[in-house]
Amino acid sequence: MITTINSQSSAPGSFSNRQALSNAWVPLAQWLAILTMTVEHVAKFLWPAAAFTPWAITLGRVAFPLFAGMVAWHLVHNTRRPTRYGLRLLGVGALAQLPYLLVVAPKLNVCFTLGLGLLAVVALHRLQERTLQAAVGIVLVILAATISPHVEYGLFGLLLVPAFSLAFRYPHRTAAAIPTLLLAAVINGSALHMFISTATAMTLVLLASGSLRLDVPIPAIPRPLRLSWYPLHLAVIAVIQAVIAARPSL
Repeated sequence: MITTINSQSSAPGSFSNRQALSNAWVPLAQWLAILTMTVEHVAKFLWPAAAFTPWAITLGRVAFPLFAGMVAWHLVHNTRRPTRYGLRLLGVGALAQLPYLLVVAPKLNVCFTLGLGLLAVVALHRLQERTLQAAVGIVLVILAATISPHVEYGLFGLLLVPAFSLAFRYPHRTAAAIPTLLLAAVINGSALHMFISTATAMTLVLLASGSLRLDVPIPAIPRPLRLSWYPLHLAVIAVIQAVIAARPSL
């Protein structure tokens, strides 16, 4: 999963018009997102009947809001090449797609959800005319609704990166955070999962506004590991599943 974050302020022509806020919280968010996702996937797809699996799935509810929030933060505050960043997300998704199909479900994986959401924001940002932005935005939502059955987290997942981008661009406007919190809730089923996901999104919104500081001295995940972890961990799970399935015939 890609959550590349630089410590530099926004470059001319980037999404943010002001000094980027502290990125100090990002390494901790990276580790939490990757580890909780991995714990959930290992438990869910290798030990689905284990007593701890429901708790692992519950723990994993923090992962997607963290990934979506970090992608949006990078888009708004750090990246100089947002289109390239979105395409890189799609590239990682393409590498992960075969093991994802083998392990998870017959649909596009979460990297496509994040990358398409990011590229939609980029497309809208490049339009100067408000009326045209609104018209294109409606078309993009219709397209998102059309493809939503075929991507992980569906329509609400596709909208989460745009929603986080709005909240991060206007961190001191309460109304700008409402779509993020609503989407973080409705991407989940049970009340507990909704609470955990929404609380995660709220934490990121508070960090963006400066109302909360989280300067934990944790080293960032090395870039090659960030780029390879998502497809790699799914591939390892797929291999283990294949070995387990072949055992009775030995």
